[in-house]
Amino acid sequence: MRVLACCLLLTLASLHARVEAQTSSTLGRRNTWSARSSSGLTLAGTWTATEDPKTGAVTGTWTLNDAQGRVTATGGWSAAKSPSGWTGSWRAAAAGRSGEYSGTWTARTELAPAARLADVFAKAIESAIGGTWAASGQSGAWTIQAFK
Repeated sequence: MRVLACCLLLTLASLHARVEAQTSSTLGRRNTWSARSSSGLTLAGTWTATEDPKTGAVTGTWTLNDAQGRVTATGGWSAAKSPSGWTGSWRAAAAGRSGEYSGTWTARTELAPAARLADVFAKAIESAIGGTWAASGQSGAWTIQAFK
């Protein structure tokens, strides 16, 4: 369950997230993320995003790193624009363990229907955005706030 909680925190960067703002010039390169839970658990890692120029759908990868920078979990994620925000899925595998974790997520935004994922991060710099997540019979809410 701890790995699932870490995966959810990392994939959604829940609560207090610090994410490097994405622009079209940074999509596709490795970025960093960090997240801190209300109980003080701090997580960090890297992530990538590649946007399909025709559909605006985004796929990417992420890592969870320990304090020494070693990768302890890896995964993938995807996102597509819906009329009321974004919907997506994620998967994760913990290093040295068998099996995989997976789930879904949504993001509510007040962006135009043609908005790109980079617009979500720009909006997250202005104010927190949020959504829902579901995995392994569990579900909940998340928020993200990005900083320049």
